[in-house]
Amino acid sequence: MIKQKQSFNITMLLLKRANELLEQGKLREAEFMFKAVLKENNKIGSALYGLGRICIRLEDYDSAIYYLKRACEHLPKMLDPLFALADAFMAVGSSVDAKTVLEYTLSVARHNAQAHYQLGQFYLDHGFIENAVRTFEAGVECPKSAVTAFMLQELVQICPVNKLEAHVALLHELLSDYENKRLKIVVYYALGKCYHRLEQFSQAFDYFKLANECQLSLCEFKTEHMQPFFKDLKTQCSSDFFKIPNDKLKATFTPAFIVGLPRTGSTLLEQMLVEHSQIGSMGENTVISDKIVPYLQMRNETPFPECLHTLTTSMLDHCRNLYVDEIKKHRVGNEVVINKLPANFQNIGLIQKMFPDARFIHLTRSFHANAWSVYSNHFAENEPYFCSLTEYKQYADFQDDLMQHFKEYLPRNIYTLSYEKLIDETPKELNKVLNFLYQKFEPECLEFYKSKRPVSTLSKAQVRKPLEQSPRSNWQVYEQQMIAMLDADQTTEEHL
Repeated sequence: MIKQKQSFNITMLLLKRANELLEQGKLREAEFMFKAVLKENNKIGSALYGLGRICIRLEDYDSAIYYLKRACEHLPKMLDPLFALADAFMAVGSSVDAKTVLEYTLSVARHNAQAHYQLGQFYLDHGFIENAVRTFEAGVECPKSAVTAFMLQELVQICPVNKLEAHVALLHELLSDYENKRLKIVVYYALGKCYHRLEQFSQAFDYFKLANECQLSLCEFKTEHMQPFFKDLKTQCSSDFFKIPNDKLKATFTPAFIVGLPRTGSTLLEQMLVEHSQIGSMGENTVISDKIVPYLQMRNETPFPECLHTLTTSMLDHCRNLYVDEIKKHRVGNEVVINKLPANFQNIGLIQKMFPDARFIHLTRSFHANAWSVYSNHFAENEPYFCSLTEYKQYADFQDDLMQHFKEYLPRNIYTLSYEKLIDETPKELNKVLNFLYQKFEPECLEFYKSKRPVSTLSKAQVRKPLEQSPRSNWQVYEQQMIAMLDADQTTEEHL
């Protein structure tokens, strides 16, 4: 009996230490500890769950599914392993299995708001809008929690207008309940959306302004601080950089990148293109900034973009392999592979050296419509250009200047498409884009809104409907306030 108790205590200490290491990001050490626990008893769910979490962090999703399935068996009353298992299934493209897990989770946790939120998000991401509405509506009836705000933020954009007044009342209750500033910001954005749909535009603007001001106060830098970075990019990617002969490379696919400012129609264009039989997508993939750039910084012992000064064939080969490995993880085997991360405009020089035949589709949009779309939507990142019209104007100017620079040296690799033209002359403009990608037009591309392919960007509900003109004109009811705000901030800067 004493030995059993000692063994139990040791196991608990090992588990505690393993979880601490996992939280510190020391994955290999944590893995060793969890496996040591399982050697003593291979049915300890917490250790299996820990290994599953490690495998997800290491992007070994097949192993994650194995461990998480076992964890769920031995932790029947815990929801987190079920949520993690659904995420792992999504990562390997098994939406049906993810749906099964999430629907099961809700069936055993009917009064849990998080269970409603996770399943509602799945329905929303896959275009089951009515299911999402019903699930979120049931979720906001659960005991209030932090996730209630996020459910309402989604719900007020997709529910019938006659339900909005009730949601407004609940959002105001949450403002009184929440002390966390970040949660209040979510509520402010949701109230802005509510009042906009109710055509109470003055109240809508007040809440959008409040949301942006609060979020801006959390930002730790200003957009102007990025000016040296953009200047360095132009210096490094100069005429001398592009005169260096490219590696002779015959890729088995055409790398395509949709770049530009946020909220310029990248999700819409991607949805159209992936309906083509020869085009696939990695979504908004960050492999370049998360893996390739850090590798080059390490090899050259200099920060980005200075690390572009020396790009050897062996370095570029390694970068290509990292990119191809990412494509394989996403199981994309098409002739054209899209990466639609807008901020990749900063990486055009590097990408062109990796893949000399890469295609860049540069999306543009009328500034005021674009700026309002950014200002009226909640971006989770606390970056100043997402929550200030003047900060966004600076960022847009930096982006435009850099794109003009790259177009000077890579005129054949970059195709510029305006959001307005895509909406007004869809078949014509889409055909031009497909020609640029060496593909022939397929009519299925025009029926993009029927797809149930998962979409997780802010436009996930919009792209489930046929094209409409409202996104072009939403900003016009706020035109006077926008101009006044831009003018006032400009005057303040001049005085400073």
